Amino acid sequence: MKQSALISDFNLSVKEYFANSSPLHRHNYFELIYVLSGKGIHIINDNQFTYARNDLFLLTPDDSHTFHAHEKSTFCIIDFTAALFNRKISQNKAVTESTSLFKQMEYVFQNTTRLEGYIPLDETDKDFTETLVKRLVSEWNKRPLFSDIVLKNLVFLLLNIIARYAANTTLPGSVKVISENKTYEMITYLQHHIYDNELLAMGSFALQFNLSKGYVGAYFKDHTGKSIKQFILDYKLELVKTRLLYSDLTIAQIAFELNFTDESHLNKAFKKKYGMTAKQYQSKSLKL
Repeated sequence: MKQSALISDFNLSVKEYFANSSPLHRHNYFELIYVLSGKGIHIINDNQFTYARNDLFLLTPDDSHTFHAHEKSTFCIIDFTAALFNRKISQNKAVTESTSLFKQMEYVFQNTTRLEGYIPLDETDKDFTETLVKRLVSEWNKRPLFSDIVLKNLVFLLLNIIARYAANTTLPGSVKVISENKTYEMITYLQHHIYDNELLAMGSFALQFNLSKGYVGAYFKDHTGKSIKQFILDYKLELVKTRLLYSDLTIAQIAFELNFTDESHLNKAFKKKYGMTAKQYQSKSLKL
C-alpha cells in the first residue's frame, strides 16, 4: 500500500488486494473508490457488484464493504475527512463559508443513495474519469507547486461527473415523466441553490424556467406532488440530518447556514417532519 500524508479535506491512497478477501469493515468517513486494475466482487452492505478496471464506487459512513479479488487488484481511494464537514461558521457574515467542493460533495452524497454505492459510468465518462484519477495520483505523489489547488479542482471535476448520475436518482417517485424534462431541471436547480434565498424566490425561479410567477408553483406541485416551499423545506431538513450525523456544527450554526430564522425555527420544522427535535435525533443516532 502506498499512501501520502493527509491534507485538510481529503486523503488519497493507492491500495492493492491479491486473490483473497479483505475483511468486512466500515469507515467513519465518505470514500470514493476507483478501480485502477483487476477484477473481482465488491460487496457493499447486502449488494454484490462485479468490479473491473475503471469502475467507480461511493461509500458513506453507514456502509460496510469488502472485496473478493479474483486477481490482483489496485484501487485509488479518496477518503473525505471530517475537516471538510466541520467548517467554521460565522454568523457575522451574510453568506455561508461552505466551499464549492463541500457543496458539490453534499449534493452528490445526498442523492446517490439509490445507486447503492456503485456509480454506473458510461464509456465516455469512464475514459474521462480514468484521466482525472491518473492525474490525481500523479499530482498527489509528486506535490509540485500549487498542487493543493490542482488536487481540489481535480476532485471537484470528479464529483461533478458523479453529480450527473446522482441527479438521475433525485426525482421522487410521484414525479410525472414529461418530454421536456422541466421537472427534473427544476429539482436540480432547487438543490444546487439551496443556500441562496434570492435564487429560490418564486420570481427568480419562474424567470429561470420561463414560466409566469403565478403558474410555476402550480406546475411544480402538479408534477412532483409538493409545493416548491415544501420541497425546499424537506430538502433542507435532509441536509440538517446529514450535518447532525457527520459534522460537529452546533444546531444554531446549522440553522444559520441553511437560512432558518434561528435554532427554534429549525427544531420546530424538524420535529414536525420527524417527530423529534434535531438534538433528540442526533443523540438517538449516536447510540445506534
